[in-house]
Amino acid sequence: MKLAVVTWTLGLSEPQAVLAKALALGLDGIQYSGDHRDACPVDLREQARRAGITILAVDPINAGPQHSADATQDLAVDYYRKVIDFAAELGNVPVTLQGLSLWTRNCPDAASAYARLLACCKVIDAYAQRRGVPTLYEPCNHFELPLINTAQQCRELIRAVGSANLRMVLDSFHMNINEPDPVQTLRDCAHFTAIYHISDSGRGAIGTGHIDFAAQYQALVANGFSGDVSIELVLPHLLPGQPPTSEPDCQALDAQIRASARQWRAYQPSAAQGVAAGG
Repeated sequence: MKLAVVTWTLGLSEPQAVLAKALALGLDGIQYSGDHRDACPVDLREQARRAGITILAVDPINAGPQHSADATQDLAVDYYRKVIDFAAELGNVPVTLQGLSLWTRNCPDAASAYARLLACCKVIDAYAQRRGVPTLYEPCNHFELPLINTAQQCRELIRAVGSANLRMVLDSFHMNINEPDPVQTLRDCAHFTAIYHISDSGRGAIGTGHIDFAAQYQALVANGFSGDVSIELVLPHLLPGQPPTSEPDCQALDAQIRASARQWRAYQPSAAQGVAAGG
């Protein structure tokens, strides 16, 4: 189980700086959350290989249209095909698709919005399969994205797409808002989940809120989770989606990421046995 960071939270976009930060934080990987036009995929792939850092997924940021009038199925598919091409050049890295829901905001009603989302997912996943790229979908809370806010809705979307190529990303923060029982959700969906995101109930480090991460870890590993984990934190005085900009904030976020990584690793039996053996 690799432990990574979702890169938008760092406030960094230049690949070398992102990889250096992941190494400095003692992490195994990154979930590259940036604009695919800002990096050369071959260079990023080689830099990550040399650094020993795994790229878990491409999670395109600002993935929606700039203007509502541009929100069409054709333009959405064109954008995501370019992201898929980028991910293929990275080494067939998975791509997250939840940003597609931003391309439905000019639809007249929920039914037509879902129909557009489903049609886009089918076309893009088929293209991804031809390029050898897995696809992922993350249910995000209803304050952030207009569609697919629960794990059950995500599973229904995956069934409707009808592709074994498409899997799920689950997130402790989003589940805390939209799932009545997040631990039960993890029990039900662990084997469908490719990546799990950790941040506490206020989006901060493990232990800054009320989420029972030990129970969530056990629910995942006891029910077939074989994926990796990404840390996705926001400092408490910053807005959701706002990375740090000052040096004190960067240092505070680094400390929270390191603390969360230590705590998550402590749940793993090998880590616990090592602690016991050491004293």
